Amino acid sequence: MSSPLTMGIPGKARPQLQVRAAEERDARDIARIYLQAIQDHLATFENFLGTPEERTRWVMEHSGKYPLLVAELNGRVLGWTSLSPYQVRPRIEGIAELLIYIDRDYRRHGVGRELMRAIQSAGRKEGHFKLIGRFVAHNDAGRTLCRMTGWREVGVHEKHTRLEGGWHDVVVVEFVITENLK
Repeated sequence: MSSPLTMGIPGKARPQLQVRAAEERDARDIARIYLQAIQDHLATFENFLGTPEERTRWVMEHSGKYPLLVAELNGRVLGWTSLSPYQVRPRIEGIAELLIYIDRDYRRHGVGRELMRAIQSAGRKEGHFKLIGRFVAHNDAGRTLCRMTGWREVGVHEKHTRLEGGWHDVVVVEFVITENLK
């Protein structure tokens, strides 16, 4: 069975997944995919993209050192990933926090892997020496994606977030960019 990313007409060039910097026009798709993650209780325990204005502002705030990338196929955004400042006191320069979300119809089809590689490359280019992430521990696809792309699990926060009336563990992962360690 072919995946949605490789389906094509016999004898014709197959459409290619493209990873690119997000633009203002992507705000609605970013919010749609994020809402799926909230509904599926797999990768998030927050809700930071409220109004259309907030979504657009959030998209436009990402650039340079903290990129926001989308994966697109035939004009449809299938997933997104971003880096944000790692919020500790005091903030540690060179560490960024990862967000990554994939349209539920395209999970396990290589979209996450392509986005992960692209954001790791962007983090390397921007001088980060470590990327970190957190997600709900029962997200087996997220754990597999991290292992496949060189991330390692560094711990589990037990009973760290409450979803649908129950407590859930959160996995903490990291990707060290050794060539940027100084």
